[in-house]
Amino acid sequence: MTRPLPAPADIEAALAAAWKVGKARCADGKVAAYIPELARVDPSLFGLAIHTVDGQSYSHGDAQHPFTLQSASKVFSLSAVVAASGEKVFDHMSVEPSGDAFFSIVKLEEEKGQPRNPYINAGAILTSSHLQGATADAKIDRFRTFLGQSSGLGAGAFPVNEDVFRSEADTGHRNRALAEIMRHHGTIPDVEVAVETYFRQCATSCTAESLARLSLYLVNNGRDPLTGKRVLAPASNHGIVALMATSGMYDEVGSHAIEVGLPSKSSVSGAVLAIAPGRMAIAGFGPALGQKGNSIGAMKALGVLAARLELSVYR
Repeated sequence: MTRPLPAPADIEAALAAAWKVGKARCADGKVAAYIPELARVDPSLFGLAIHTVDGQSYSHGDAQHPFTLQSASKVFSLSAVVAASGEKVFDHMSVEPSGDAFFSIVKLEEEKGQPRNPYINAGAILTSSHLQGATADAKIDRFRTFLGQSSGLGAGAFPVNEDVFRSEADTGHRNRALAEIMRHHGTIPDVEVAVETYFRQCATSCTAESLARLSLYLVNNGRDPLTGKRVLAPASNHGIVALMATSGMYDEVGSHAIEVGLPSKSSVSGAVLAIAPGRMAIAGFGPALGQKGNSIGAMKALGVLAARLELSVYR
């Protein structure tokens, strides 16, 4: 049974305390220098935002500073594909944790071009290839339309950062290698369309506030609680959120489950999205990353929020 929401004053106090703890940790991390545009981001930026199912919003710090979704986009491309065409994308993909780095090639080759799950890069590239449309431009238009409609904010709230896109396209050789292995095994038909779509998807921008707002359908069993729009069937929403719990935090999924206890998805831009089912969506942004590629400030802040607001799904 879902616990009631904390009082607004308690949420505000917990958010301020979590921001203070997370901000202090930012000095211990480093930005994702392997993507040239991300290497230019100020590592001291840090923001947190919360949207609750009853329509309340809370934010602290740099919650309105734009950033690119990067791997956090994988949750929403999968949602868009499943909403449009059901579970067919899983005909060529498992739902198990990989146990390897998110960009690893090893298991993809061993398992004949079938990605372990949709939240590692290979699985996300496969998912991008299933977005509706024949070209990368058409697919990314469909993706941004999905974001705009699901959030009620419009596609304009989620522009593609062309500088980041070009930076990733120029340096994303490993992602192309993953796509070529999948083409070799017949998993995807067109490498260039799939990879360009994936790079543009990752370069789609938002803020912590808009990311938390967008994610409310994940909190509310697939239906946006503010507009009433059904985004996903309950069973599909359950699967997508469950995969966040098992595979959403790179190589820190186990420690994150213990310390935070919320289905979450991180990204190398410093975004971290956490879902408290039936209660709230939390988005953090802190581009200073720890050794595993997750925002060092957001990870610590989520632990504070989960403890103070009793959010863990394992309680």
